[in-house]
Amino acid sequence: MAAFINNDITAAGLIVLAKGAAGQKITYTKIVLGDGYLEEGQTPRSLTGVVSPKAVIDITKLKVNTDGTVAVGGIFTNDQTSDGFFYRELGLYAEDPDPAVGEVLYCYGNCGDLAEWIPPTGGATIVEKTIDIVTAIGTATNVTAYIPADAYATKEDYETYKAIALAAQAIANEAIEIARQAVQTANEAKQATIDLNKAVTQNTSKIQTLWDAVFSEITSNPFQITFVDLSGITLSSGIWNATLQRLEC
Repeated sequence: MAAFINNDITAAGLIVLAKGAAGQKITYTKIVLGDGYLEEGQTPRSLTGVVSPKAVIDITKLKVNTDGTVAVGGIFTNDQTSDGFFYRELGLYAEDPDPAVGEVLYCYGNCGDLAEWIPPTGGATIVEKTIDIVTAIGTATNVTAYIPADAYATKEDYETYKAIALAAQAIANEAIEIARQAVQTANEAKQATIDLNKAVTQNTSKIQTLWDAVFSEITSNPFQITFVDLSGITLSSGIWNATLQRLEC
């Protein structure tokens, strides 16, 4: 097993870290394994990339801890490389918030001669490693990672995603019920509108008849009661129009 004894955040990583502490987003992009040595006088702080990259690992885990650190992880299998190599370098890359800067090596570790041999794919030995990198984020709170849709998921990840999915399903069910109630309310309002239109139509006819009777020149009997004659009726006022069989003021 590789033992990384020379680890540090790079100069570019410190800039990203400072921007994260100021409220900007830190986005981790990938993990890279390599077999390179550090040259004399060279330190992880001064590096801008893994010296001799051999495998790129998709990020499948991101957990922000309460102690100012973040755990970033992925799964490595030796079917990702056709050649064997000494697992000597480990680098975590991140996206600088400034688009003009782009992707940078955030932190780096090198284990020198303590490197582990990784056999090539197709051999008798199948290697699968869970890679976890714990690095500092300080007071940064907006931390994300690029996680491919087909990435591996741990049991912890599965349970987390399951809980998120169930919560989303519950919200969707609530939304469906609200929509159903809204449709029912709309149908009831539509029926009420139809009933109101009928009532308005009927009342409009009656109001027009009353209007004609009160304010218009009466040329015909607007009422359904007719006076064929005055038999049994004592006329106290008005004039009986025998031709039109009506009483007139």
